[in-house]
Amino acid sequence: MAQKSFVTSVPDQSGTFLRAAGIIASHDGNIARVSYNKAVDLHTLFIDVQAPEDKLLQIEDELSDIGYLKKKITETRVIEVSVKIPDKPGAVLPVLEILNRYNVNISYMNSCADENPFQEFKFGLLIENPKIIKTLLDHISKIYPIDIIECHSSEENLDNTVVYIRLANEMQKLLGLSTEKTMQFISESNRILQVLESGGENAGKVFDHIRRFAYSVNRWRGDAFQVNIQKINLSNLVTLFCIQPYCGSNTYVLVSEEEVVLIDTGFAIYAEEMFHIFNNLFPDWNTRTKKFYITHADVDHCGLLFKFQDAEIIVNQKSAENFRRQVEGLPDYREQTALHLGYSKISQIISGYVPPGVNRLKILDSTTPEEHDSLLPIGRMAIGDLDFTILEGSGGHLYGEMIYCCRKAGVVFTGDILVNISGFSQERAEFNSLAPYLMKSVNVDSEKARHMRRQVTELIQEISNQNMKPCLVCGGHGPVAKLVDGKILAKE
Repeated sequence: MAQKSFVTSVPDQSGTFLRAAGIIASHDGNIARVSYNKAVDLHTLFIDVQAPEDKLLQIEDELSDIGYLKKKITETRVIEVSVKIPDKPGAVLPVLEILNRYNVNISYMNSCADENPFQEFKFGLLIENPKIIKTLLDHISKIYPIDIIECHSSEENLDNTVVYIRLANEMQKLLGLSTEKTMQFISESNRILQVLESGGENAGKVFDHIRRFAYSVNRWRGDAFQVNIQKINLSNLVTLFCIQPYCGSNTYVLVSEEEVVLIDTGFAIYAEEMFHIFNNLFPDWNTRTKKFYITHADVDHCGLLFKFQDAEIIVNQKSAENFRRQVEGLPDYREQTALHLGYSKISQIISGYVPPGVNRLKILDSTTPEEHDSLLPIGRMAIGDLDFTILEGSGGHLYGEMIYCCRKAGVVFTGDILVNISGFSQERAEFNSLAPYLMKSVNVDSEKARHMRRQVTELIQEISNQNMKPCLVCGGHGPVAKLVDGKILAKE
């Protein structure tokens, strides 16, 4: 059963949803989600439909035939006018008839009778064809006195239909999105709004965080790309490079004379910038043998995997299944709850994420239980003179999460089970504050995540005690650090 999101533009009248629902039902479609909030958007109705692929195409055709599907993004002009109308029955009807004749929607209308012979009617008008504005106003002025009021779309009494339109145009221009991707972006933004509004969040604040997410990622592209790089000798034969961008996960590069091993690769949108760094750090980068590992299958940790067509990508069963779901257009493990689904989708759109082909994946394990509460060893990773144990966590942050530990070198790669928040720069702190708001929690199961943090912390402390020196902690974000008193991550 496939699923498709429809962004529909519907008339503000009774029976609108009934008509759409009838079309969907006639093709055996199931409505998985519907969102309509007149206070936020007067005309846009979001519908997620589950049905066989051929039925979805038929539903799309029929919704298009009745003019419900948005085929393009159009900018709507919003103007506010004040019309003096005689205070007597039916006097407003001629103005309403003119607006109807020009297909102009009223976003709000306000008036109050007093002792004067006229009422001052204030109208917020949504006009999709700016060319008619002068003609429209001239027509009304022949009947009643009319004034144009200086207005702004940020005023609360204006219909927020323009919010989606302007957000769509803004993101299309900023990110170079196709119309299809743009429509998907505003559909998923609505999904986020729908969930957060039910918890009392303000629509303006939600859209502000979505904008900040897109602008933050886009801000550091090209010549503006910024990273910090730490170089650490783990042994006589292996050197570690920790590459920390302002947005997205760290990329760890383990280098020996024979090969290069990467753990996580950041956002896809920074591929060109990261390749530039790789070539600067390693002049023989293009001829090096490379292997890729991940700590978990979130899009900000796996963005570059699809760029390396010949390199080996080594993952556990759960991460491989996550990638398979992405390739097939099914909800992945991050997308199993409404809170995380919208955020995951806009992350993919903003960062240009493409999942790696499943035929390129080498699976580490075959007998790992589907559910477990402990760090379980599932494989090994070797480079130079170092041997790493790969352990799978319980899935508190994300199902299929893994850590990599080398007791000899005293180093643990923890992914997002532990991150060095204390080492964040201002830019990283600001960016990393967006996801917890838009998803409410970056963890899919907060209780499991807390339990897993304790286990990883205990493992790190055990390695520190064994080596009689602090173990290096390589988190998914922030500088390489050391565990201090078993409690916090401190700057290296």
